[in-house]
Amino acid sequence: MVLAGMIRTLVKVVAIAIGVVVLLVVGLTLLLNTGAVTNRVKDLVVPKVSAALGRQLSVEDARLRIFPRPGVSLGNATLAGRPGEPPLVHLDSFQVRLQLWPLVRSLGKDIQVEGIRLVHPVINLVRARDGSWNYEGIGQTGGLGPAPKAKPALPNPAHAKGQPSQAPTANVVVAHAAIEDGQVQLIDHLASGQAAVAVSQIEFSADHVGLGQPLDATLSAAIAGTKKNFEARLHAARLQADLTDGYPEIDGELTLDGLDLAQLRGFMPPSVTGMMNGGRVDAQAKLSTQANQYKVDGGGKLSHVLVRGQPAEGSFDVHALVDPATAVIHATIDKLKVKGPGVDLGGRVTYDSKPMRVRFAIAGQLLDLEQVMGILPPSAPAPKAPPNTPLLTAQQRQTVAATDVSGTIEIQKVIRGALVASDFKAKAVLERGVFVLQQATAGFFGGTVNASGTRVDLGQAQPRWSLKANLQSIDTGQALQAFTHAAPVTGKSNFELDLAGAGVDWPTLQKAVTGDGTLGIKQGELTSADLNGKVLGAVAQGLQAAGKGGAAQKVGGAAGAKTDLRDLSVAFTIRDGFMNINKPIAFAAPYGGTKLGGKIGLDGNLALEGTATLSRETLQRILGGTGIPAPASLDVPLRIGGPLDSPSVSVDAQQAVASLVSGVAKQQVKKVQDEVQNRIKDKAGQGLGNLFKGFGR
Repeated sequence: MVLAGMIRTLVKVVAIAIGVVVLLVVGLTLLLNTGAVTNRVKDLVVPKVSAALGRQLSVEDARLRIFPRPGVSLGNATLAGRPGEPPLVHLDSFQVRLQLWPLVRSLGKDIQVEGIRLVHPVINLVRARDGSWNYEGIGQTGGLGPAPKAKPALPNPAHAKGQPSQAPTANVVVAHAAIEDGQVQLIDHLASGQAAVAVSQIEFSADHVGLGQPLDATLSAAIAGTKKNFEARLHAARLQADLTDGYPEIDGELTLDGLDLAQLRGFMPPSVTGMMNGGRVDAQAKLSTQANQYKVDGGGKLSHVLVRGQPAEGSFDVHALVDPATAVIHATIDKLKVKGPGVDLGGRVTYDSKPMRVRFAIAGQLLDLEQVMGILPPSAPAPKAPPNTPLLTAQQRQTVAATDVSGTIEIQKVIRGALVASDFKAKAVLERGVFVLQQATAGFFGGTVNASGTRVDLGQAQPRWSLKANLQSIDTGQALQAFTHAAPVTGKSNFELDLAGAGVDWPTLQKAVTGDGTLGIKQGELTSADLNGKVLGAVAQGLQAAGKGGAAQKVGGAAGAKTDLRDLSVAFTIRDGFMNINKPIAFAAPYGGTKLGGKIGLDGNLALEGTATLSRETLQRILGGTGIPAPASLDVPLRIGGPLDSPSVSVDAQQAVASLVSGVAKQQVKKVQDEVQNRIKDKAGQGLGNLFKGFGR
């Protein structure tokens, strides 16, 4: 995709350059048809051309020669750029030579131009930080498009009376037209901001050029380098006298021989330049005319790209249709194949210019992002952008909003370091500036992930996004190890998220993101803390303090480095940088069970509190032989803080144990009291019985 974008950018630059040169040639050629080929050039014609183009045209020197060959030479012609920018076009000289005899014989009606020569034209293409180009708006009344259709001519009264009509327009034929040592410079303030020569050594040659005449022309240039690597041979059976009659039918051949990708780095943004560390593009194409459209059919190959010192190769077919009347372009890159270390992909991409629409289908066996990014050359870290810096400029956001993009991606394995996604399938849509993952599924750490429904609004200065993710049966330990290089929690997890936020700056974003989620873990472990040992150890200390040392000895040796997390479940809301627990975290443990509330920071810090509930079985094991009966359960206060990979655990068992012991003591006192009362009652009953017996005697 990056390569296609760069090729498309270069094609655009070359097309603009040729268009501007043609426009300038046409404008200067008008000098011949006005008759102002004298010293009045600067006073009369230059202002007209300036008004027509909407830019100031200046000519330092204008010379007319009549004998032996009539001609005019304009020196140092300059077409102004925008304020504060270099000229859009500068010509060392524009030379026209005429054939004298046809001009005299026809009393100026037959103008046969022996030669037109442009010497060292330099075109400066400038893109401002808002994304606008310096050529935009030039010739607004006519532009670079087709001439407006002529209005129906009014009847000529003289002609109606049998009088001759006005003299016909002079026929201009150019024996030879040439451009010598042309150059296009690109200054992109969205990239490096430095001037870079995009196209140089431009040479154009054509013989016998005139309206109604055939055309044979050649064009050669050096694109992004010092060695010529582009050549075009063009043929037209006839050049129309009026564009309202249609555009000329052109056929020919286009050849790109050894475009050095490394040379493209000067024309790309810093985030992309590193990917152009080397490589070569060769392409050939046929140009033809079909149904009043220009058609390009060809193919090419990518070679000598080094990925971690190993070569990667690629190939592609190119098909394009250009409607010159509407400037609409339809292009297809088909049978795209790229294979090398860490990459084995193919696919198809189509592009339409009006409205701007891109369709793509990428599929393959492998994409190892670290391997592919291995072509990045060493470079200094980029300066950190200020917080809340817009991801896209206003102009770029307008372009994105006007672009319709959709396509599919199917890759068997996607690798990024320790992260491995298998059977990755996605269907993405960009419409009116909103990017939507209509489908996004993959195998992930032994389970599956589904991010379908995730969307990002790129039309905002700070992109607003919503993330929907459903993860099932994920190996939690592997996932945490891959992301954080530690595995404080293990087990199979089910995770569901529905989040929303704005921007891409994480320090700001983590305080603004909102949403809900749930987490469940089956047969997991907390490897960074032993809650079982902490809880039972605290109970042992409490029994020791209560004078039950024997019972304390039974639990004092509880130890271990892990905590079983059986059937853990939690529901939470994310707000203000925290996961706020909605439903207490509950999980089974060897001593019974645990419930925790509170919050977990998005930075990984814990602030949880709740209870560890000791089961009757655990209490019977602890209290056996002490005479203290085991209750159904015992709740022990519990707090967990600090980072997840090394949490601090605080267990307050003193009060729980004290209440247990004091409760037993009270039960024993009451039992003694009850026994005494029962004995008294028994004695009293016996005395009354004896008394009644006495009365009976």
